[in-house]
Amino acid sequence: MLEFQNISIYRREKRILDDFNLKIPDGAIMGLLGSDSKAKSMILAAASGSQAPDYGQILLNGVSIYQGRSRSYQNFGYMPREYGFYDLLRVDEYFELFLSLYKVNGRYRQKRMEEVAELFGIRQYMSAFIMELPAEMLPFLCLAKTVLHDPEWLLLDEPFANLNSSSRNSMIKILLMLQEEGKSIVVNSQMFPETRDFFTDVALVEDGRVVVEGETEDIFETALKKSPVRMHVLAGLDEALEVLKMNTLVDRVTVDEKEVIFRFNGGEREEAELLTDLVASGAFIQKFMRDRVNIEEVFRR
Repeated sequence: MLEFQNISIYRREKRILDDFNLKIPDGAIMGLLGSDSKAKSMILAAASGSQAPDYGQILLNGVSIYQGRSRSYQNFGYMPREYGFYDLLRVDEYFELFLSLYKVNGRYRQKRMEEVAELFGIRQYMSAFIMELPAEMLPFLCLAKTVLHDPEWLLLDEPFANLNSSSRNSMIKILLMLQEEGKSIVVNSQMFPETRDFFTDVALVEDGRVVVEGETEDIFETALKKSPVRMHVLAGLDEALEVLKMNTLVDRVTVDEKEVIFRFNGGEREEAELLTDLVASGAFIQKFMRDRVNIEEVFRR
């Protein structure tokens, strides 16, 4: 488990992280959501060791990552938002550089380079200079560098930001394969709900702290219940309103001519049952739908 305890970080007297607390279980794909991109980037940098917190501690399996520092950081692979490539290096030289930094030597070094090149589809580019690579390959090269030393945890800062939908799906497929191999993954992302099915857990970060966190489906279900239902009734409005009145999961009903808006505290199954009851009452329902679920907006209220 990776645990952030009471993390606060200041930069130029401005608090970026404010008593930040979060527990991430082994094997999770945790999505850090919300508009506070600077705070989300900072917490990943802190876990990677490139930014030390002013207060609080970060624990990996109950042990501070600052104990036995050089060994601890072997457990993390960090993909920053800015790639920072050495354009005049060839791809194989770039890999060699980072494997040397992590003290990966001997026969395993070459074997690991070949494995990663195959996984990321960059074998044909190994002898090319980085500056010659197609732009769409650069995020994959940066992620490949991140996993080279075979870390247990991947810390990824906006990995999908420069990808089209096809490339994003390809990267998600690779990350899911890495999770199946036992990796735990933490992602700062603005790509929700597009990546909803990818994350096992999510945390909403606002003003430098965690507002809400949990398993993705639980958080989404809670947000769904907070999103209003909009219903357009062609005929039988009185009958429809009577059904809503009798349903204990319905509240805050408002009527604007033929449009009815209400809060519904049930899940998808209860929603389907309510619609069945409305139709059975004789009401003619033209439209029945939830507002689009926006987790950030729902929990910011």
